[in-house]
Amino acid sequence: MQHATQVELLKRTLALVERGVSECVESPSALPVDLYLDEQRYRRERDEILRREPLLVARSSEIPAGHFITRDLLAPLLLTRDEQGRLRGFLNVCKHRGTQLVGDAAGRNRVFVCPYHAWAYNPDGQLRGIPHGYGFQGIDRACLNLTQVPVAERFGAVWARHSPGPALDMDAFFGEQILADFDSFALDDHVIFDPQDIRRPVNWKLTIDTFLENYHVTRAHQATIDHLFWPNLGLFERFGRHIRNYYVKRNLQEILDQPERDWNLRRHGNLLYFLWPNTLVLVEPDHIDFSTVFPDGPLATRVLGHTLLPEAPVTEKAQRYFEKNNAILYSALEEDFAMAVRVQAGIQAGASDRLWHGRFEQALRWFHQGLDEALGEERVEVLGR
Repeated sequence: MQHATQVELLKRTLALVERGVSECVESPSALPVDLYLDEQRYRRERDEILRREPLLVARSSEIPAGHFITRDLLAPLLLTRDEQGRLRGFLNVCKHRGTQLVGDAAGRNRVFVCPYHAWAYNPDGQLRGIPHGYGFQGIDRACLNLTQVPVAERFGAVWARHSPGPALDMDAFFGEQILADFDSFALDDHVIFDPQDIRRPVNWKLTIDTFLENYHVTRAHQATIDHLFWPNLGLFERFGRHIRNYYVKRNLQEILDQPERDWNLRRHGNLLYFLWPNTLVLVEPDHIDFSTVFPDGPLATRVLGHTLLPEAPVTEKAQRYFEKNNAILYSALEEDFAMAVRVQAGIQAGASDRLWHGRFEQALRWFHQGLDEALGEERVEVLGR
């Protein structure tokens, strides 16, 4: 992040400390509980939003030239990179009878042969051969190629749409501020550490909700991270449907003894980005954590997480250091999941028809308003409107 931006944000944070309040919007808001329960709403979120937006599905480094990977997320994906470095994305589905084409998680490119009737495809998605092809005379072979989905690479990551559509314009998707922030992190050269695949029995939106406010930290994270953070103090900004939060650490006032040229935002708090529609990025002092949240059903969540390090640990001490950091991170995440399970049970009990967002929980409002806007609804209720 540009140093001028860091200084601006830290000055805003110091002003909040002086007043003793977090950043707030003008009024509280409310959300109907059926948005976490209704199967039709879940299907619309999956089919009309998540399957149509660019989602983070891999790190670019996971697909070297001449290799492929598969991902079974909101749709089965096959991602291939040719020897010249060109990346392509397909639905991992044979056009004959709809069989999953490639069962391997990764490997070198080859002719992909369907395990059902042995239809064969090249890594560029072109149909190569049909056993006893005379039985399919009259069919335009072009419509039998693999179904292509748009893919793009940005910030050292692969972003894919889970359905056919136009090419991805990642500059327009992220916007100027997010691009500036993430370009400054130089993520292309980072390495993956400690990938995670977590499934829990809660609505996917509850998982995202827990990241978007720090009101709960004092109570819910007493055993893990509460001692690090200033109680319920933060900055909240949105850029289109993306959100940037800054959660302030108790060591903030150390900067009062430093010249501005030495101020470092990452030392005195955690940046938390919500990248629409389902990726959360936690920027810590010396590493960055990614969590991409997928619905696994109306009442089920799958989180694919990984940590990015500037370089791979080269000593046992460095390895233990980052392992300890991630142990704290995922312990806190388990505390959040435990709370989300209690919320899920609570709203299913029918005690209330709505949930409330305080004035300092505005990022939750923005997330749910983004979903409403994408679906052409207006379910978030803002008091005073």
